[in-house]
Amino acid sequence: MSRSDAAACFLMMKAALFLFPAVFLVSCAGPGGTTASSPLVLLPAEPEKGTVFKYYQPRAESPRRNNWAAPLDFSGVSWNDPRCATLISPSHVVMAAHFIRDAHTPAMFHDRLGQPEERFIVSHKVLTGVGDIAVGKLNMRLPSGYKAYRFANPADVTPGTPVITTDQTLTASIHQVRGVFGKGIAFDWVPSLDPIYRRNLIPGDSGHPTFILKNGELLLVETHTTGGPGAGPFYGDPEVQQAIRAAMAELGD
Repeated sequence: MSRSDAAACFLMMKAALFLFPAVFLVSCAGPGGTTASSPLVLLPAEPEKGTVFKYYQPRAESPRRNNWAAPLDFSGVSWNDPRCATLISPSHVVMAAHFIRDAHTPAMFHDRLGQPEERFIVSHKVLTGVGDIAVGKLNMRLPSGYKAYRFANPADVTPGTPVITTDQTLTASIHQVRGVFGKGIAFDWVPSLDPIYRRNLIPGDSGHPTFILKNGELLLVETHTTGGPGAGPFYGDPEVQQAIRAAMAELGD
């Protein structure tokens, strides 16, 4: 897809989202006619920050901003506290083990229309031997309008792969994979992109998720443990996945 084609696709997506705000990711067909599997095709001709919300109200309607990040489904990310929680089933979340949301702080989720749902993390389990991960159980399942993220496939996460990373400022940024190191993964910034698409991760960003985009779907790659371009546990690793599923079974549905 050429830069002009990408820009045209972006304009079509903005128009579609204005008319139909509940739709999921609009397909941007490349030469082969496939749905976009790289966030780079979403970027406009003029660099633009990936701010997620027009305005954010934890317990009230929070409409999405109409920018390049608008087609991405962040309804499974709880943004209302720096101790981020990311949905992996209708009743389970993952967090950074060193930055766990307490049971008294609500986990607020907003669907694609910006409508809020409140839950609480009633129990959690810290994993051992697989990285900085805690699995939490919600007090009640979320309805189908809230995205429970699937894990990335290791074959799709190779050095140089563009990723979408998030942070406590409720912003989406574009980084790239530096490498997978055992059960961990590390990122770099993309030198060819405008710095507006970078985030220098800092304390308070821990636990926020990183995704790849595959066939229009966000797949969970990592939750932040360290700063800079970011690094953390690799959710594509089979042992990490097994440990998470075991914790989910222990916590119950």
